[in-house]
Amino acid sequence: MTNKQIIRLAQPPAVPPLVLVASNIDWGVSVDAYLCSAARIGNRYAAEAFLDRSGVINDGMTVATPPVTVLMHKNGFMLVRSQCLKDHYVIVTEHS
Repeated sequence: MTNKQIIRLAQPPAVPPLVLVASNIDWGVSVDAYLCSAARIGNRYAAEAFLDRSGVINDGMTVATPPVTVLMHKNGFMLVRSQCLKDHYVIVTEHS
């Protein structure tokens, strides 16, 4: 591998433009993460997370949510809340 290839592998993915749009919406709650390419599995999602509020998850990392319920839709995005009532996520893009 060349140095350029190594640097590209080490750089986190850029935050997608739609995540930036969703993050500028007033959701009325603190959003824990914005999820892209979300695949629903029952009442959970597997997705790439961005702008993780805790700072533990790097942009672009794949995560699995706890069981969630839909709270609202806004401007083509969906706000969900964990059933334990502790976490809020915005589904930015979803697999159909």
